[in-house]
Amino acid sequence: MGTTMQRTLLACILIIVTLSISPGHALNENDPCIDPDGEAGHCIYLRECDPLVKILQKGNYSPQERNFIMRSRCGLTVERKNLVCCKGTVDEGLPEPPKCGVNFSNRIHGGQQTEMDEFPWTALIHYRKPSGQTGFHCGGSLINSRYVITAAHCIQAIPRNWNVIGVRLGEWDLSRERDCDSDNVTCTDAPVDMGVEQIVVHEEYDPQSKAQHNDIALIRFTRDVHMSMYISPICLPLKEPQRSRNHVGSNGYAAGWGNTESGSASTVKLKVQLEVKDFRECAGSYQRAGINLLDTQLCAGGVKGQDTCSGDSGGPFTKLDRSSNYLLGIVSFGPTKCGTAGVPGIYTNVAKYVDWIRKNVRP
Repeated sequence: MGTTMQRTLLACILIIVTLSISPGHALNENDPCIDPDGEAGHCIYLRECDPLVKILQKGNYSPQERNFIMRSRCGLTVERKNLVCCKGTVDEGLPEPPKCGVNFSNRIHGGQQTEMDEFPWTALIHYRKPSGQTGFHCGGSLINSRYVITAAHCIQAIPRNWNVIGVRLGEWDLSRERDCDSDNVTCTDAPVDMGVEQIVVHEEYDPQSKAQHNDIALIRFTRDVHMSMYISPICLPLKEPQRSRNHVGSNGYAAGWGNTESGSASTVKLKVQLEVKDFRECAGSYQRAGINLLDTQLCAGGVKGQDTCSGDSGGPFTKLDRSSNYLLGIVSFGPTKCGTAGVPGIYTNVAKYVDWIRKNVRP
């Protein structure tokens, strides 16, 4: 009964907000605005504004809160969906804790299924093939409201005539239009598909090289993405001590929808815990196979049955430091047989590319 009343109250508020908007003063989606408290924000969908959604969801909001929601209205979309002025929705720089790396929920290959709100920075790169078909074949990590970071080989070492056409954020289960828990009590927001404005690949990346040095790229969206509990950025190791910390022997997590033990891509986001390995030992193993690694790369894994795999390329390898998660690596390459004992996977060492990232990210 409480849920029914809550939905009724929410519907009433939405109707009132819709009827109260003056067409002459309506803003368009993502336009800058000032909220009732005088705070700068952007005009976005009501359902994407976490502070207002939380007020509506609790049901027993005060007249002052109701008035605040009413005064937050700023426009309607063509489909007559409500837009509200939501403060702090755009961060054009590279965020630092606590504005990034949100902790995992408390509740891949050899991996476990994630919770719906775990790893909210994970992205899927969308491709169009010559046949006209489309698909998701690489991963990435959201680093601010306008950029995803991925592997350069996901851009330049792909089949001929494949084109990157977009980035999906907020996804969990690719087989369903909307993700809900097993009891269908809690459901996520719909995933968001972002258009691509620009792609920057590291200028020294060579797609023909077996060693895959400088395997890093940035994808810029055509607009800012609005953050939520299902979409938020990962922290980058911008400052000390994260930038120069030795992580050997510590564990991190890789997440993605890549190949699983069955040999097919998972429809649900998976995670796997991997240990960072000593680089010199790892480099020696690869050198015997004719691959010369550099210290701009790092090694993790090497446990039988636990690894990232081909569909995880470009995705995140992260580590929790205090209360925030940092991007240690970008999935680059590994042994032909995923999860080979004693052969770690290779990741682009993000700390070595902080200056390159800063140089190439623009407002």
